[in-house]
Amino acid sequence: MEARKMSKCTAEQAVAAMQYWDGYYEKQTSAYATSRDKSVFTKNKGSNNWTYAGYIAGLNGGDNAPWCAMQVSLAILEACGNNKTDAKAVMHGVYPYFNCGQMYDAAPSNMKGRRGKWTPKLGDVIIFTDNGTIRSHTGIVTKVDKTYVYTQEGNSSNMCRSRSYPLTSNYIYGYVRPKYAESSGSDPEPSSGDLYGKIVYNDIGLHELSKGCAGPEVKTIQRIIYARGIDKNLTVDGEFGPKTKSGVIALQKALGLSQDGIVGKDTWKAALTNFN
Repeated sequence: MEARKMSKCTAEQAVAAMQYWDGYYEKQTSAYATSRDKSVFTKNKGSNNWTYAGYIAGLNGGDNAPWCAMQVSLAILEACGNNKTDAKAVMHGVYPYFNCGQMYDAAPSNMKGRRGKWTPKLGDVIIFTDNGTIRSHTGIVTKVDKTYVYTQEGNSSNMCRSRSYPLTSNYIYGYVRPKYAESSGSDPEPSSGDLYGKIVYNDIGLHELSKGCAGPEVKTIQRIIYARGIDKNLTVDGEFGPKTKSGVIALQKALGLSQDGIVGKDTWKAALTNFN
């Protein structure tokens, strides 16, 4: 039985995929730049723009390969199950994302806005500027409150890291809302071959996951389990087997939740909120 294939990713999946890379340093040479394993994140630190994001995008190393946009591109690609066609659709026709202004320029007017005229949401691509005109940096919004916007960014002091800014900061040029998948507004019965749970949580756009499920959402929870150091031997393969169930139970314990091995709404929300 094959898993149902999602055509696009959700904002939550894009954020989780981006946050997997927290703590990744760009490489001084090509060494380790072709690996996404956590064990290489701090190896061969440098400032010469050699990165896994650049490797995937096909533009790596040297002054012509600043990688903040490519890191966003990589996260959305991974959230889309490494389907480049889907990633391109989510990014308004821009894939790979090389230049900080590309996605903003490509997005329709109702999917973007300048600082002060757009209310950012989880998963938005944030665009920065040094002088109000030139778009010079980018990242993904991971959280917003009444005062601050929180981000995950690549090529921030030569690494991928989380940051925060006042919503009124002049450094913010604007935001783009990628064309994320939206929930259907109902709880559909699974079709033949659908290995997600029957329940879909419409407010977060994710399904309940349990043993036997498969697909991109399973990869998301597996990445979180791996990135938190709960199970460094867990394979991120999108298959919810016994090892994934054990990892979910350990994750739930770490988050102070009921430990049933099922990724329900509370587990999803706590895992995504505390994933950094």
